[in-house]
Amino acid sequence: MKMSMVVKRLFALTCSLLLAFTFLTLPSAKPAQVSAAFRSEYEPVCETAYMLNMDTGKVIYEKDGDKKMLPASLTKMMTCIIAYERADSLDEMVVVDSRAVRFVNYNKEGATGVWTHIKVNERFTLKDLIYDALVASENGAAEAIGYYISKQYYGSDTNEEFIQFMNDRAVEIGCTNTHFKCASGLTTDFENHYSTAHDMALIANHLMNIPELAEIAYTPHSYGIKATNKNPNVHWVVSTNLLIREGEKGADGTDYFYQYCEGVKTGYLIKSGHCYASYAKKNIGGRDYHYICVLLNDHAPSAKDTNYAFIDARNLFEWAFNNLYITDIYNTNVPITDIPLKLAWNKDSITLVPQDDFSTILPKGVKSTSVTKEITFVDEVAEAPIRKGQKLGTAVLSYDGEEIGRINLVAAESVDRSTLLYILDGVNNVFASTIFRIFLVLVILGVAAYIFISYSNKQKMNSLKRNVSRRKATRRTYR
Repeated sequence: MKMSMVVKRLFALTCSLLLAFTFLTLPSAKPAQVSAAFRSEYEPVCETAYMLNMDTGKVIYEKDGDKKMLPASLTKMMTCIIAYERADSLDEMVVVDSRAVRFVNYNKEGATGVWTHIKVNERFTLKDLIYDALVASENGAAEAIGYYISKQYYGSDTNEEFIQFMNDRAVEIGCTNTHFKCASGLTTDFENHYSTAHDMALIANHLMNIPELAEIAYTPHSYGIKATNKNPNVHWVVSTNLLIREGEKGADGTDYFYQYCEGVKTGYLIKSGHCYASYAKKNIGGRDYHYICVLLNDHAPSAKDTNYAFIDARNLFEWAFNNLYITDIYNTNVPITDIPLKLAWNKDSITLVPQDDFSTILPKGVKSTSVTKEITFVDEVAEAPIRKGQKLGTAVLSYDGEEIGRINLVAAESVDRSTLLYILDGVNNVFASTIFRIFLVLVILGVAAYIFISYSNKQKMNSLKRNVSRRKATRRTYR
């Protein structure tokens, strides 16, 4: 066999092995994992779910939280956030653009029972439109907000500027798989209007941290929109969120009320089923617990069918309130470890403490001692001077094999540097340095060379003297 053929076959075999190795070592798509200790015995009906403890930022439940879904009217949360953040005042008067009304009429095939009381050129305050969109899930109000912000603040003749703000803000909030195509969520463009339970939870969390919007989201009773140029009567806005409406039942006859719920937003499309972004708060042992829970798609055939998104949210809240508790792990006065210290007189170590207090949420009965820590230092040996509060290390905290937080470790006290030890250390460093060692070797070699040359020269001189003496002696002998 020719050598060229052998080379070709070896090359082909090598490429095949490399390709196989690449596929074997590629990271597989892994769902975000929640520790087994946080898994609820209740399994939600909805296709995806994501639950967040707002006090600690801890994800305590997740079911396909990063799966792309239709957010339906949960979209309106972002619409109201943009309206609040972009407008100068919620008292501004908005004239309804005709395209906002047309949009609802054109896309209503995607839902059941969709209509709008909003009329073309009707005048509302921006605040009233936010109430209408966030509380009653009024599609016309949401679309009107989009056209108004685009035109009033950016001179745009379309609402595309507003939609871009929605998408940009989603990224800023931390969303990783969200894209909006309209302000209301009432869309038939299912390929380009999507989000995830994870992303909707981040948006709901952001909204509930804006006091004015959180107050609007929690409207258990009717809100009256004052008479307008198109309607001489007060229009009463009624919440679609039945978990906050005591004494009210759903179309299926179910009482969904949950006393600890205080928001946020409902949604429904035929293709999305019932969707729900919910917020609940409860005081347990003198401490308030706050949760965001998002459920997407219960596959209900119509909006009037049993809303399992409501049921899922209520059951998950009950599980969390009854089984999970915030535990104080460390405070700033608790010594964590010591680190060796140099250049300080009569002190060879310094104590490290947490920079901030640290608490986390843990299952009922679990103590703080169950949390493990892995410490890394900025330097293996600290060097004076040290100031109190100076970061010298980091501790990674874990429970049940899962990282639950990181804390900076700082010096518990200030330590001055000893001038004498500093000078001695400098001298030692000089002698220990590579440059000094090279210099010392060169000096030794130089001395050795000098000695060798001097010795060689001396030997030559002695040899020369001996030769001269022999020649003189030879001359005397011949005479």
